[in-house]
Amino acid sequence: MAPTEKERLDVVEPAVAGLDTEAKRLDLELRRVSARLLVLERRLSGAGAGLDEDLDAVDEEIADVVEALRKAWDAEQEVLADSVRVRVRQEVAEFEELKARREAGRRRLEAGRKPKFERESIGHEIHQLDWHIGARQSNAQEAADRLAADERATQEAWRLEAIVAGEKAREEIWAAARSKIDRALAADLRLPVWFRIGLGEIICPDPAPWLLAATGLVAYRLEYGVTDPVRPLGPIPSASSGSAAWVRRTEVYGDVSEQMKGLRL
Repeated sequence: MAPTEKERLDVVEPAVAGLDTEAKRLDLELRRVSARLLVLERRLSGAGAGLDEDLDAVDEEIADVVEALRKAWDAEQEVLADSVRVRVRQEVAEFEELKARREAGRRRLEAGRKPKFERESIGHEIHQLDWHIGARQSNAQEAADRLAADERATQEAWRLEAIVAGEKAREEIWAAARSKIDRALAADLRLPVWFRIGLGEIICPDPAPWLLAATGLVAYRLEYGVTDPVRPLGPIPSASSGSAAWVRRTEVYGDVSEQMKGLRL
C-alpha cells in the first residue's frame, strides 16, 4: 500500500528542516569567512579598516634623528661625492699633463740644433697641445676651484661632525621606518595613498622584498622631507651638482625605485 500524503510529509519535512538549518549555518559561515577575507585583503593593500596612518609624521620619537639628517644634508652640500671627486681630480690631472707635455716640447726645441723636419714635428705637437690646453682651460680651472672648495669644506669640524652623525641617523631612521610599518599593519590602519601606489599588496609567500621596499620608501621620505600625497618618492632628484648630499639622494631614489618595480614583475 502506497504511503499517504501525510506519511510522505512526515519523512520529507524533517529532512527539509535539516537542510534549511544547514544552509543557514553555511550562510553564516560564508559571511564570516567573507568578512575575514575582506579584512585580510584590506590589510594586504594597506586599506585598513582603522584610522588613517601618517607615515610622514615626525613625532618626538624620531625628531632628533630627523634633525641630525637635516644637518647632515646641509653639511654635505659643499662636499663632493667620492665618485665625483675622483672624476674632478682626473680632469685636473689630465690638464696638468697637457701642460707638462707642452713644456717638455718647448725644452726639446731649445735643446740645440735639430733637423728641420724634427723641429717642424715638435712645433706641430706644441701647436696641437696649445689648442687642447686652450679648449680645456676653463673647465680645468673650474675643476680646480671645485677641488679647493671641497678641501676647505672637508676641513671644517662642524661639517665633519654633522656628516658622521648623519651616517648614524640613517641607520636609526631605517629602524624607525620599519617600526612605523609594523605598527600600522598590526593595528589595521589605513595606509597613505602614496604607500599603496608605490608598493601594492604584500607579496606572498615571501614578503621580505615588499617589506624591504616599504622600509626604504618610508625612510627616504622621512630623511628628505618628502610629503607628496601621491608620488611615493616625490620629485626626481638630480646629482648634477656633484655634492655628496644630492648624489646620495639620487642613488637612494634609484635603489628604492628599482625595488618597487621589482614587486610588479
